[in-house]
Amino acid sequence: MTSPSFELVIGEGCDKSVAANVRATLGASVPERSVGEAGQADIVVAVGGDGTIMRVARRVLDTGGVSRILGVSGGRLGFLAAFEVDELSTHLDAIRAGALNIESRHALRWRVLRGGQEAASGCAVNDLVLAAGQPFRAIELEGEVDGGGIPRFLGDGLIVATSAGSTAHAASAGGPIVAPGLEATILVPLAAHSLAWRPLVLPAEASVAFTVHHANEGSSLVEDGQLAGQLEAGDRVEVGPHFRTLRFLRHPERPFGATLAAKLGWAAPPSWRRPGADA
Repeated sequence: MTSPSFELVIGEGCDKSVAANVRATLGASVPERSVGEAGQADIVVAVGGDGTIMRVARRVLDTGGVSRILGVSGGRLGFLAAFEVDELSTHLDAIRAGALNIESRHALRWRVLRGGQEAASGCAVNDLVLAAGQPFRAIELEGEVDGGGIPRFLGDGLIVATSAGSTAHAASAGGPIVAPGLEATILVPLAAHSLAWRPLVLPAEASVAFTVHHANEGSSLVEDGQLAGQLEAGDRVEVGPHFRTLRFLRHPERPFGATLAAKLGWAAPPSWRRPGADA
C-alpha cells in the first residue's frame, strides 16, 4: 500500500510550541503550505483553531474535495480538531497506514441574487448567518424549503447550519446538537419576534431560500464566522448542499460524547465545596 502524501497548514496565531511539535512529528519532508496553497496532498494536517480548520476545509472543497483533513488543536477550543498535539505521534503510524475511520461531512453552497443577477456566492462548513446588523432593527425574511413556503421570519437573524456546525453558533442560539453520521441542515432563529419560530431540522439535501423584505444598513451574510457580504431589501439568498463532501480523519479512541464533554464541558457536574472549606 502506498503511503499517503501529507501537507501542513499552521493557522495564524497558533501556539509556537504546538507548531514546532507538529513539524517535528511529521518530519522535514512534509511541505508547509498556506491555506490558499493547500489541498494538493492526500492528507492536509491543519493546526490551529476551528477557524483555521474551516478555512482549510473550504479550500479543499475548491480544489476538488479529495484530500482528507486531519485537525490538530492549536487554538482555544478546536472542536473540529480530532487530535491534541501530544496525540499525533502516537497515532501517526495508523494515520499513514489508513487505519483511521473517515467522517464524511456535507457542506453548504450559497449565493445571493440581487436584481436577478448573482451578486455573491461561496461555501460554508459550519454555518451561514443572515444577520440583522446595525442599527439593530429586526430583519424580515420570507423563506422557502424545497420550493415550498415557510412562515415569514422577523428577528435578529437566522442561522443555516450543517451537522458539523450544530455544536457552534447554532448550539449557542438554542439549536439541537446533531451527532456525526446524521447529516442535516438546521435552521435556528436568533431572537425571533414570534414564539412559533423554533429550530427546524431538515434533510441535508434540502434547498432553502430567503427573500429579504426588510434589511438594515448593517445587515449582512456571515460565512463560518466571517463577513461574506451585505444584504439589501429585495435580495434572495439561496442555500443548498455542496456537491462535494468533506472527509475528516477521526480519533480512534474518542467518541462524540467524550468530545462534547471535553471541549464544551457538556453536562459537567457542579463544583462543590465542603462546608468550611477554603474559598
